[in-house]
Amino acid sequence: MSNTGNLSFGTFVATSAGTVAVRADGSRGQSGGAFVLNQGSNTAAAAQFAVHGKANTVYAVTLPADNTVLMSDGAGHSMAVKSFTSNLSGTSILSKNGNGQFSVGATLVVGASQARGSYTGTFSVIVNYQ
Repeated sequence: MSNTGNLSFGTFVATSAGTVAVRADGSRGQSGGAFVLNQGSNTAAAAQFAVHGKANTVYAVTLPADNTVLMSDGAGHSMAVKSFTSNLSGTSILSKNGNGQFSVGATLVVGASQARGSYTGTFSVIVNYQ
């Protein structure tokens, strides 16, 4: 498996605590005091993954549990990521060439007095061949 595109929550502002969600199809949602902005070069995107293996093999993915992934600005501020989702419905099957792909979205938890900045983090996805 390889990562072919990063998860990005894009640009947003927060007037109070809230969430910013990026769905597996790349669309965004907001709740509470977090408001998504559709401007600038920092656009939202679901993470993209490519899977390679034996032709016609069934596989499933395991995503991180809620609040086990943190994004940090490198200056002591962080935000939790939860509700990871995939565009796979249960399992999928590799093609006759042994290739597959899927995307992953998640929800970012924005604090009431979240510091401004650029936040980064990593998460693991496990592919289980059936």
